[in-house]
Amino acid sequence: MQFNSTDLGKWETPYLTLTTGERHSLTPEGVWMIGDKPGLLAIFDDDDIVYVASTKNLAKLLQSLPRDGAECEMRTLAAIVDLGVPFRTAAKRASKGPTAQRVTRLVNRMTFSVAQVAPAHMDTIRDAFIAIADPRYNGRTSLANQALDRLPR
Repeated sequence: MQFNSTDLGKWETPYLTLTTGERHSLTPEGVWMIGDKPGLLAIFDDDDIVYVASTKNLAKLLQSLPRDGAECEMRTLAAIVDLGVPFRTAAKRASKGPTAQRVTRLVNRMTFSVAQVAPAHMDTIRDAFIAIADPRYNGRTSLANQALDRLPR
């Protein structure tokens, strides 16, 4: 079934803010001004949404993404999806070593957008936004492909 933003009802406005709103560079210079606030985050590679997340601390999450040594879901998924790193070793390799440097180069060319939503509904709204946007890293298509790739040989 194909979804679109009108399926979100009253949540369409925050979705449009997140997907078409102001974007900033996902580099240390581009994330320093974000405060310790809860919210939704969308990460873009050109105009392609690659990742949607909710967090209680936007600053902490955003500051960890463009850094080698940071172990976070988005960096791990970038290593798996864009660099072909095996799922079993992806988290470790995305945080240290040559693969981490390649992930950092990928991340540094990306942009991000944020939207505020009530913290009580944040995870539910994030899940709905993921269903609509189908991001390259954590969307339903990507998760299905990863599940098939992890099947025993």
